[in-house]
Amino acid sequence: MNRSELNEYIQGIEELSEEYMDLARDHWDHLTHPVGSLGDLESLSIRLAGIQQRKIPQVTKKSILVFCADNGVVEENIASSPQNFTQLLANSMVGGGTGVSALADYAKAEVVVVDVGMREDIPLVDEVVKKKVRPGTENFYLRPAMTVEDAIAGIQAGIEVAEEAIKNGADLLGTGELGIGNTTTSSAILHAFTGFPAKDCVGYGAGIDEEQYAKKVKVVAEGVKKHIQPEDGPLEILAKVGGLDIAGLVGVYLAGAKHRVGVVIDGLIASCAAMIAVKLNERVKGYIFASHLSREKAAPVLLGAMGIRPPVSLGMRLGEGSGCPFTFLILEAAIHCMETMASYDSQGIDVKLQVDIRHMDDPQ
Repeated sequence: MNRSELNEYIQGIEELSEEYMDLARDHWDHLTHPVGSLGDLESLSIRLAGIQQRKIPQVTKKSILVFCADNGVVEENIASSPQNFTQLLANSMVGGGTGVSALADYAKAEVVVVDVGMREDIPLVDEVVKKKVRPGTENFYLRPAMTVEDAIAGIQAGIEVAEEAIKNGADLLGTGELGIGNTTTSSAILHAFTGFPAKDCVGYGAGIDEEQYAKKVKVVAEGVKKHIQPEDGPLEILAKVGGLDIAGLVGVYLAGAKHRVGVVIDGLIASCAAMIAVKLNERVKGYIFASHLSREKAAPVLLGAMGIRPPVSLGMRLGEGSGCPFTFLILEAAIHCMETMASYDSQGIDVKLQVDIRHMDDPQ
C-alpha cells in the first residue's frame, strides 16, 4: 500500500447512519424508564446502531488486537524495563498470562497478538501474528523514528489484521499495545499535534524515577522541536516521533470505520493512534469508543483535545488493551436492555406523558 492507495482507502469511510440512530433512540424512548435516564448506555448503543445500521445493534464476537513493537528511544534511559520485555510479554499474552488476557477471558473476547515491529532478542511463539515492518524504530531523539513508507506499512499491517478479524466474525474490536518506551512516543505525538507543553504530555509510564522523568520531558520536547516541521501532516508526525505499534493501531481504527465496525480505545498509546486516525479522516471519530480514563498523566489532555469522554475511570494504566473488556460489557449490557426491557405500550402507559431528561442538567 502506497500513500495514494491509503488515501483512497481512507476516503471510502462513510458517516454514521442518522436513520438508524434515530430508530435506536426512538426504541429507547419507548422503553419503560424516564426517557434518557440510562445515560451512556443509551448514547453508546445508539451510536453503535448508527455504525452497524441496525435499530438494535449486536455484539456476537469481540476481538482485542494488540500490536507489539520496540522503540529506539529507550536508548535515552527513559524506561523502567529492558527492551526484551516487549517480546517476553507478547509470548506471555498469547499464553493467557497478562492482565488483558485475564480480563478478555472474563468478557469472552479473543486476544490477537501481532508483531509489527519487535526486535528479535528471543524467539516468539508461533501464535504471535507476524506482520513485522522492521525490528524496532530509530531513536527519535537523534533521528526520525522511521520513514513515512514504514509508517504506512505499519498502518497497512493494522488494516490487514483488523480485516481478518472482521472476516472471521468480529463485530466489535478493541485496541491494545506492547512496547517498552511507547509512552514516550505517544507523548511526543501528543506534543507535536497539540503544542501543549511537553511536561503536560509526559507521564511516568510503567514507573520511572524523577531523573528519568526529567530526561523523558527533555527527549520529547527536543525530539519534536528537532524533527517536526509546521507543514508536517499526521503521517509525517507518526513517522518522525511515533512507533510501529501506534501505526498498526491507526490501521485498526481506519479498517473499523471502513467496514462499519466499532473500535474501542484502551489508554494513552491507543488514544494517540486514534488521534492520528481522526486527523486522517474526521469521520473515524464516530466509530471509536473510549474505554476508561487512564491514570497516565497525559490521558485527560489527549482525550480532552479529541473531545472524547470515557464512560468510567478505574485508576488503571496498564495498557495492553486492558480497558477494552469493560466497554465490551457496557455495550452488551446496553443492548440487553434494548432487547429485554418492557415497552410503555405493553404497560399501558402513554409515552407522550414522558419528559425527555436526556439533556437536562442536575439542579446543583
